Amino acid sequence: MRTKLLAVLFLFFGLIPVSNAQATKYGMLVRTTLDPFQGWSGSHAGNLSVTVGSKSVNKGSNTTSNTVVAYAFFYVTDNPNQIVCSSSTAGNRDGGDCNQDKIINYDRNTFNSDYFGGCIGDADIMGIYLAQPTNTNYCKNDVITLTRGWNWQYRYDGGTWGDFPSTYQSKRSISFNMEALGGSDGKQKLQIRTGYGTSFTDEIILDIIPCPPGLVGTPLTTSTSCVNKSDGTLILTYDRPLVANESFAFSFFRAEGMSAAVPPYVVDNVNKTINFTDIAAGSYYLKYQTFVGAQQTSVNPSPDPTFTIPPATPVSFQVEDLQPQCNGQQGKIKITASGGTGFFFYKIDTDPEVAFTSPSGEINISTGQHSIKVRDSKSCIDLDKNE
Repeated sequence: MRTKLLAVLFLFFGLIPVSNAQATKYGMLVRTTLDPFQGWSGSHAGNLSVTVGSKSVNKGSNTTSNTVVAYAFFYVTDNPNQIVCSSSTAGNRDGGDCNQDKIINYDRNTFNSDYFGGCIGDADIMGIYLAQPTNTNYCKNDVITLTRGWNWQYRYDGGTWGDFPSTYQSKRSISFNMEALGGSDGKQKLQIRTGYGTSFTDEIILDIIPCPPGLVGTPLTTSTSCVNKSDGTLILTYDRPLVANESFAFSFFRAEGMSAAVPPYVVDNVNKTINFTDIAAGSYYLKYQTFVGAQQTSVNPSPDPTFTIPPATPVSFQVEDLQPQCNGQQGKIKITASGGTGFFFYKIDTDPEVAFTSPSGEINISTGQHSIKVRDSKSCIDLDKNE
């Protein structure tokens, strides 16, 4: 008999935490705004009610000559699927009585807010609920945005709860970072809760991770050496030395959003620069973070760094055939080159290469067909010529 009693007690007390675990997870805040009293002419014996499951907010006619605003907060401890709103007046002397009803679909996990316009005033109905985010990793400079709240509190590592600054109070949605709150250095967890007054729903817990180095200055780029080469360069400067065992991780994207291969790079931790090579011409943006061992830091803040690798100026050349003035006289040509980089060089057949500036002088050449090649100082050629 005693064994059975212990089993019953165990089952009984074992159910209590499951019920209590839901008691403060979901809240509801109802703000009623009651119109000034109109007496027998329009608000006599008036009422306004908002019912969510087993909880209700009920208001009678405002008997003052001023608008009255009131707040009511309660926990949703059952699982209703509707919010039932109703309002009416009775016995009005001037005009007919008023009746207003509204049914609002309700899911306590997703409901944000709705509005009910009643006969003697109206009601703003606001769900109070913070869902634990899928991504919990934030550094102190990351912007955190939360919704479906009203009054806000926070603490670090299970310490004492403190209020957010007054600029964040009485707000359905807030955006902030831990740097603005202060006190996050050396901490591992940020806990946040919301509610009304001194009543709060369950907290959410965020993991505090390091921030990556910030980029400073303008990205420095060089163009490709030739139009058909992918050898542009990029230099980024960051604002703090990497700590022991910290390394960068980059993702590159074309300006139109397509992913691009991460080019080779070298990190100079003394001068705090990252030097990228072998980049094709084009416009890009990048994302980055660092890892301290296996511990990731946050992703770079917005906006993402952007840069453009200019294309080289194409090499172009023309050959002018100068006919000999007399029979048997040696022919001449004139080569004109433009674009490219630096000085130009030409080569006729298997003759040694000759340097020249554009335009060149007249060049003696024998009659017949010849192969002519032209390049600039970086060995770029005219891609449109069959030499």
